[in-house]
Amino acid sequence: MINTWNESLLHEELKDYYCGENGRKEVPLEGSICDAIRDDGSIVEIQTAHLGKLKVKLEKLLKNRKVELVYPIAKNILIETYDENSMLLTRRKSPKHGTVYQLFKELTGLYPLLDNPRFTLTVVIADILEIRVADGTGSWRRKGIRRDDKKLVKIHESRPFNGRHAYAALIPREVPELFTVKDLKAAGAGVHAGCMAWVLRKAGIIELCGKKERSYLYRRAQVHESSGSVTVTLVPVPTSETTATVP
Repeated sequence: MINTWNESLLHEELKDYYCGENGRKEVPLEGSICDAIRDDGSIVEIQTAHLGKLKVKLEKLLKNRKVELVYPIAKNILIETYDENSMLLTRRKSPKHGTVYQLFKELTGLYPLLDNPRFTLTVVIADILEIRVADGTGSWRRKGIRRDDKKLVKIHESRPFNGRHAYAALIPREVPELFTVKDLKAAGAGVHAGCMAWVLRKAGIIELCGKKERSYLYRRAQVHESSGSVTVTLVPVPTSETTATVP
């Protein structure tokens, strides 16, 4: 599964990259430890998974400072497996490839922050080296092989998102005016289409406007790029709608 590693070499390498030459790392501030503070006073947080766990911390920091949350997505993963004596056993490429759309799964707990002008989420599309060790301490599913570390190999693209208009731009142009989750999936969002629709609707970027057969219909809201504000024509929402049944 992509993006389930703990903070490790990957975390440290991204921290160094985004901290800047004059920035400070591991800085205590308002009861929390910030990954980095740049010389302009802005905060950098690196999180490789479970972004929602940072919500309380981010809300506190955003009251007075700009915060950039850096989230890496592995476009390509190279897996190296070593024995317990650090001898290389195998090297192979993972068949899994991440896309920018998988960020929506991570935003289910952060969508209230998407229109905060001080908050920027930077998605880093990168090649990642995953180091594994065959020492018998891993899970039975991996036959005792455990994940030991992650390293940054190459950054392909850094894409910052600031304001709801930036997330609205991820809706593919070929998606019709009225669309379903199936349309988003076919246009490129893939398996992440359901989470994408849920987050965009909760953030006011799209709105629910009816049903087409058994599928919910959505349409784009009017997002003003200058402020990130949204103009929405309110429509009745089915009383049976829940996060479990509506993407």
